[in-house]
Amino acid sequence: MKTILLTAAAVGALAALSAPANAALMACPAAHTADGTSKVFYAGGSAASACQYLDNADPGNVANLGNINAADFFGYSDWTINVDKFDLEPSASSGTWALAGVDFEAYDYMIVFKGGNTNLIAFLLNEEASSGDWNTPLTDPPFDLPGASTAAGVSHFTIVKRYNPETPPPVDVPEPAALALFGLGLMGLGMARRRRHG
Repeated sequence: MKTILLTAAAVGALAALSAPANAALMACPAAHTADGTSKVFYAGGSAASACQYLDNADPGNVANLGNINAADFFGYSDWTINVDKFDLEPSASSGTWALAGVDFEAYDYMIVFKGGNTNLIAFLLNEEASSGDWNTPLTDPPFDLPGASTAAGVSHFTIVKRYNPETPPPVDVPEPAALALFGLGLMGLGMARRRRHG
């Protein structure tokens, strides 16, 4: 009995330790979105309000819609394509970006980069610009790059959007009981007035 229990515990521990590693969403360094050092920017400053990345390197992962929604960036998995840029120069270190058919009232926008032995890194755009420039966000940190490398080139990026209309402020609706009480009060006033004049 004791041997069976120990064997089961050993097999369970081995199974837990051999489970595949899953990439976790992590917050980017603050410099990735700060004015002056932002990786996604326009003439007025940073174009990003937030940044997240998948921490485990995955050379096979690409910034396509399925992988972006599976990553659940910023808590959402209902993104749709706005712009695909799979035609960058090999290992590009900078470039430009532009949104197509911009509607900040109805949509949130996000740009997702990928390159080399890194993973997806996403920037939630701050709705201050519809186009701008980018410098490679594939840096060390947050990615653990080989050797003395401090930056990796971008192979492609995708801009996605999700429907998120501004919610109007709530309107106070009177409760039915309050309306009934108000009606009874008016009826009582009417009857009292009739009694005085009658």
